Amino acid sequence: MSDPDADLAQLFRDESAQRLDQMDTALLAVESGAAGAETIDSLFRNAHTIKGAAGMLGFDDVRALAHAAEDVLASVRGAGVFPPEFAPPLLRATTALRAQINADGTAEPVAGLMKDLAACRAVLTDGETPGSAPGAAAAADPVSPAPEPVAAGAGDGRTLRVPAAKIDHLLDVAGEIMQYRTRLAHSLGGQAGRPEDVAEAFAAGERMLDELRDTAVGMRTLPLAVIAGPLPRMVRDFARAAGKEVEFVVTGADTELDRVILESLSEPLGHLLRNAVIHGVESPAERERAGKPVRGRVELRAASRGSFVEIVVADDGRGASPEVLSEARREGSLADVLAKPGYSTAEEVTDLAGRGVGLDAVRSYVHSLGGSLAVRSEPGQGMEIVQLLPVALSLMEVLLFERGDAVYGVPLAVVEQVVIATETLTLQGRPALEIGGSSVPVADFAELIGADAPPLGAQPPALIVSAGGRRAVVTCDALLDEEVVVVKPLGPLLASVEGYLGASILGDGRIALLIEPATLTRKSQGVPGSTGSGATDGLAAATRILVVEDSFTVRELQRSILEAAGYSVATAHDGRDALAVLDRDAAISLVITDLEMPELDGIGLTRAIRADTARSSLPVVVVTSRADEEDRLRGIEAGADAYMGKRSFDQQALLATVERLVGR
Repeated sequence: MSDPDADLAQLFRDESAQRLDQMDTALLAVESGAAGAETIDSLFRNAHTIKGAAGMLGFDDVRALAHAAEDVLASVRGAGVFPPEFAPPLLRATTALRAQINADGTAEPVAGLMKDLAACRAVLTDGETPGSAPGAAAAADPVSPAPEPVAAGAGDGRTLRVPAAKIDHLLDVAGEIMQYRTRLAHSLGGQAGRPEDVAEAFAAGERMLDELRDTAVGMRTLPLAVIAGPLPRMVRDFARAAGKEVEFVVTGADTELDRVILESLSEPLGHLLRNAVIHGVESPAERERAGKPVRGRVELRAASRGSFVEIVVADDGRGASPEVLSEARREGSLADVLAKPGYSTAEEVTDLAGRGVGLDAVRSYVHSLGGSLAVRSEPGQGMEIVQLLPVALSLMEVLLFERGDAVYGVPLAVVEQVVIATETLTLQGRPALEIGGSSVPVADFAELIGADAPPLGAQPPALIVSAGGRRAVVTCDALLDEEVVVVKPLGPLLASVEGYLGASILGDGRIALLIEPATLTRKSQGVPGSTGSGATDGLAAATRILVVEDSFTVRELQRSILEAAGYSVATAHDGRDALAVLDRDAAISLVITDLEMPELDGIGLTRAIRADTARSSLPVVVVTSRADEEDRLRGIEAGADAYMGKRSFDQQALLATVERLVGR
């Protein structure tokens, strides 16, 4: 190949990917006997266009292979007949063209493929019988890999192609905001400015900012169709490899998601579609015995759910067995059982199934984006895997609430309703509330995340949360408001901590921690009755650790790491507060402290501990963003037992250090 201009080359790759998707769809229709004359014309035009563009840009190997495919299609069009056995080698050609265009090194050797295409052409031009065409059978037809998204990756220097209508709308909104600024300045500075005029101007400004926000989000979103093109081919390949007949249907392909999510969604969808075909849909003989159509059905459905998108992969196959459903009732949900690491329903390990990595990987992926995963199934009635994913990663519609002195948020899409937690009943030793004819467990939010908080009142407000196939009534001090917030990551120190989606700075300057919904519903199944103490009986007897940190976010999430490992945790916001806690709590066995804090820093705290005869041997671990050698020496000279930098922070290393120092 020559080295064409990079921008033109990328445009060629994008356009060719779309045309190859169209060719795959048409060839699958041919293979199933559902193709008409317009299908052949479309295939020929796409192959011809790819060939022409590749020749102009100097992609000679692409041009040669596209030309061979075009020759076959020209013969088909001339003969007016398209033998279905021609579809497999042409599908192999589209796969090879993708690999050549993307230069990813996965293209099969083209010599054999070119020979097979020439043989197909000879069937029509030289009068050979279709069955005699070498390579026309599908024996060598490989299972297609998970599709690569068309959208450009974040930060990779490529250009994202945005529809012109979105650009036009953004410019319109920007123009209106400029006009609004002029009107507002006039209302505030003019002699005749009335309070109601100013209020109306501010209201108009809020509406414009909301529209600008929505437009900006729209600039980052792309339809599911961007990655859905190769999926029918993938399902077809899985079905052929498994000896099954499967119809694949996509609905809601125009549903839009954040492009970053789309770029990473292909692999999870590949896991789910493979599971649906291999584990879900029965063999033709089994389906016939069960009174079902011989051809199975797999669906991909997408629909908007407020600030989230629901993506469902469904099949009409055998469904979960009664034994698995019984286990799910014991475990809490069907998703919990099927997503266990290493869990598989396959009887033997093959290239396609049996290794137990599919649904576990999908659940981890969904949770990493702040979404939830649920599974619905009945024996013999198929299965549905439901992913709930945010439309945009940077903005989220949440319900804000208070517990203790802190503010938290949970995605609004998972909140069924808000109630007052009155007249609770006892279910298996735990409080529950009757909601819509079902008993739903009630849990104090402070207990679910392990936070210190004063006891709740007799009738606290509560959120009914539904996520991960479970429901929970989560009580708090006060419900605040619904709000669209900007989601900020928690940083490398806390990136591996489960249960949090990020944080947001509110209008009053407070920080709201955003909670992963599945954490609440999962933990509510095993949380004892609310005592208001912020600690369970099991943790109260555990080794007690004092966390000293002036950042509320870091302090609370360090607590979650330690409590998840079985430790009891007390907290302090600076060195002086820590000394007061040590004076009144003799059970503390170890101190973890930040270095830079107001009032008394970590060095001063360590020195004070070492100077006190009663607690001079108390282990101290310094965790700080200042990890240079000079600061490390200062910490060690002050008497610290261990020194860890936040930038290279590893929660497993912290837990190993704590275990070593307290002798557990």
